[in-house]
Amino acid sequence: MLLKYRIISANEQHGAYSLSISLTGTIATGIYKNGSTDASIAPAIYAGKGFGRFDVQSSLSATLPTGDTANLGRIVVWNVVAQYKVGKIFWPEIENNATFYHGGSNDGKMQDFVTPGLMASKIKLKSDPGNRLALIFGAGEQIATSHYHGYNHGLILTARLAC
Repeated sequence: MLLKYRIISANEQHGAYSLSISLTGTIATGIYKNGSTDASIAPAIYAGKGFGRFDVQSSLSATLPTGDTANLGRIVVWNVVAQYKVGKIFWPEIENNATFYHGGSNDGKMQDFVTPGLMASKIKLKSDPGNRLALIFGAGEQIATSHYHGYNHGLILTARLAC
C-alpha cells in the first residue's frame, strides 16, 4: 500500500522543481522465505530540480518493521540520479544508490551501486499536444562500489506508460 503526496512542484517556466513524501506499508506473509514474518512501514521523501537540460533527483527512505527488528533490521536507502537531455527523447544518466543496514543479519553494513544508464523518455503515443500518453524505456547496469554487496553488474531494464 502506498500513499504519496506532492508537497510542492513547478514546471520549467516556474523553477522546475518538486518535493514529495510517501508512506508505504506492507502486510506480513507469515513466511520468511517468501516475504516477511512482520509488517513494515516505509516513509520516504523525494526531491528534484531541473536546470535546463540537466536534472537532479534524490530520494531518502527507511524500511521499518513493526516487529522482530532484531532479526529483520532497519534499512535506510538514499538514491541520487543526474540526467542530461540529449536530442528530443534521450536522457543519459548516472545514479548512485546506497543502502545502510541497522540491525538484522547485515547490521552495520553499507551497500553502494553506481548505475550508468540511458532513458528514452516521453515517446508520445498520440500527436495531439493536449494528450500526455507516452512510453518511457530505460536500461542501465548497477556496478557495486562498496566492499559489501549482494551482487555486481546487475542489468536494469524499465518500461513505463505515462499518462
